[in-house]
Amino acid sequence: MAHVSVVIVHYGDAATTRRCLRSLLEDPSPVERRIVVVDNSQNLPPWDGVEVVASPDNPGFGEGVNRGARFLANHRGQVLVVLNHDVEVLPGFLHAAVRNVQRPRVGAVGGPLFFPDGRTLWAGGGAVLWPLGVVRQYRSLARAWRSRAVGFLPGAALALRWEAFLEVGGFDPRFFMYHEDLDLCLRLRRAGWKLWYSPALAARHHLGTATGSHVLSPFYLEHLTKTRLRPFRPLIFRLWLACVHSLYVASRSLGFVFRGQKEHAKSLWRGHMAALARLREGPLPVVRQRKQ
Repeated sequence: MAHVSVVIVHYGDAATTRRCLRSLLEDPSPVERRIVVVDNSQNLPPWDGVEVVASPDNPGFGEGVNRGARFLANHRGQVLVVLNHDVEVLPGFLHAAVRNVQRPRVGAVGGPLFFPDGRTLWAGGGAVLWPLGVVRQYRSLARAWRSRAVGFLPGAALALRWEAFLEVGGFDPRFFMYHEDLDLCLRLRRAGWKLWYSPALAARHHLGTATGSHVLSPFYLEHLTKTRLRPFRPLIFRLWLACVHSLYVASRSLGFVFRGQKEHAKSLWRGHMAALARLREGPLPVVRQRKQ
């Protein structure tokens, strides 16, 4: 029987994480599962069949996953599943993760992420729009039922081949939140791994329960803007993106000001100025694999 390691990064409302855990434990997939929760807010009560790793300094999502992966160092199994605590996997998710990660040269697999109603698609794979340095998440239901290679997979619900995750060094701990999944996807691709989308890895995403992303909170806007440039290389390309994003931030902040949302505009500029201050800090290096 296949063995799956699951790492959930918890922050905020414990009830949200309990819903995620319940969906994992009730998944009828014929796989053994070891579930680890990295507790970034120190408020998660014990749960039978679940191991909790204390993380009192709250390093963010990516490094939280890394800590869970290090905790599992001697019990890795075949597949590492990474989940936001506000995700609820649908039946068969874990079995589909095992099947699809075993495809040749596939380093990561994701599937359709629905809003809580279970019908409206939040993301069905994605692609990188290189001239703008942004991600396009597909929201076409017609496309959502087709397995295929993609250019980007959101980190909210992601299955990884352990070998690939370890080869690229896991998530970059410099990302506190947002774009750590884009950074990981790009480093996997540079190392010669494929990103695969399968409709069988379906989940519901209760979006923004901890960060306010569903209402475009100032906290969300600042942290989203702060990390936009770092995943890309070389430096000359990041300089181009800095110009593009400066125009975008100026335009969007004016819109917030006209609507009386001055704190939102300030948050955008704080994040953008932080991104510009770290413009020379590019992605971690990777070593491209030889094709087998």
